[in-house]
Amino acid sequence: MLTIKTDIQNQAWLRYILDEFICINLATFDIRIQNVTDSNSENVLYYTRNILSHSHASIYCSNSPNPGVHTVWLFDNLFVFPETMTQENFFLNYDLFWNAFVFLSRLEEYQADLRGIKITSYCSRHPRLDKSTFLIPIVNVLFNELAALIKQYFPELKFHEKRKPFVQCSHDVDYINKTFQLRIKHAVFHGYQSLKTIVQPKVCWRNIKKTVRFLVTNPSYWCFDYWAVLEKEHNIRSVFYIYAKSGERRFKAWLIDPSYEVSTNERLKNKLKELLNDGFEIGLHGSYFSAVEEGLLKKEKQILESVLNHKIKKTRQHWLNYDEKITPYLHESLFQDDSTLGWNDQMGFRSGCASQYRPFDHDNQRPFVYLETPQIMMDSHIFDYACDKNEAEKQAYELLSKLSVFKASYVSISWHQRVFSDDYQWHKVYEHILRKLHDI
Repeated sequence: MLTIKTDIQNQAWLRYILDEFICINLATFDIRIQNVTDSNSENVLYYTRNILSHSHASIYCSNSPNPGVHTVWLFDNLFVFPETMTQENFFLNYDLFWNAFVFLSRLEEYQADLRGIKITSYCSRHPRLDKSTFLIPIVNVLFNELAALIKQYFPELKFHEKRKPFVQCSHDVDYINKTFQLRIKHAVFHGYQSLKTIVQPKVCWRNIKKTVRFLVTNPSYWCFDYWAVLEKEHNIRSVFYIYAKSGERRFKAWLIDPSYEVSTNERLKNKLKELLNDGFEIGLHGSYFSAVEEGLLKKEKQILESVLNHKIKKTRQHWLNYDEKITPYLHESLFQDDSTLGWNDQMGFRSGCASQYRPFDHDNQRPFVYLETPQIMMDSHIFDYACDKNEAEKQAYELLSKLSVFKASYVSISWHQRVFSDDYQWHKVYEHILRKLHDI
């Protein structure tokens, strides 16, 4: 038993972060929280504003300040908020617990939402100025620092052996045919990208030609067999996230959501059942508006379960649409696992975590009961948003290589089902990633 002695009043967030530490770092012992005035205990770690004992391990308590927009790098892989540091002679002179909580609970995003700022899964809209911080699984780094402190001061407290990192491969099934809506969205997005390169005439012209070619060609988007054969060669069974159309749609949903109907497409139904029989998993790819409409998300789940005669336990929202006040409560009531919390425009660790964890309910000061699998990478990060695709590919491999230093790494990567087609040809990087996974 480890005892944290503290003088903080609200202990709910601290209890949450300690419980996640136990799970993520595979501790074999329990951790209790006591007030500093409670009777003496063994294995005491002080978490206070002022140093109470020079003979015990101590971590500085910053009294939970609201996070600012700036961070300070202490080492190459460790950064904290400057307002959580002190000059006092603590064993750790920064507030490890509060920093870990801010990052894992995404307190910055929650507070931004209270101010009316909708981040909608775009890193560029996040208030933190240094976006490179999202390339570091900072919560795991902080937890490793805490584990090192415990091993130094309390060697009798043990941890389980490190697990092999697990990368959950996945495919969002947005399109199985090339639709009019997709042509519109592609033309708008890549037309804008072409305008950004107008000062580079050759690059701009190349982008324009690619956009025109996309508009007029009509290759097959049925790529299920390619992924299944490839992944079985690597002894991998991925998750296919499937959309379930539930009726009439408003214009924005018509434009943004997938267009296929799993309930009437016999070829698709048969393929999904075949994948299930082969050991692959099926999750719900909730429509854009289902992230904020409980009845819609519930209906889509029921449709997919009815079509497949199979319980659906996993979900990922289309476009990674996520509302802090609504979406996690819907996921808690309907699913066991979610993998929505990644970035649309940048690879990295949105919650600063490279492990499965329970999201935090700020309104009720408790953890949600479902598990979040961090989505740290998808194909568009490399091929749509990166200025230099070669550098982005290198960054992707570096991101995956970081997983091996943590106790229980468990993340998700996503390559859309259609991107093996001639329109994209994005599969080669994925093939290389699968080969790399054997070495991490």
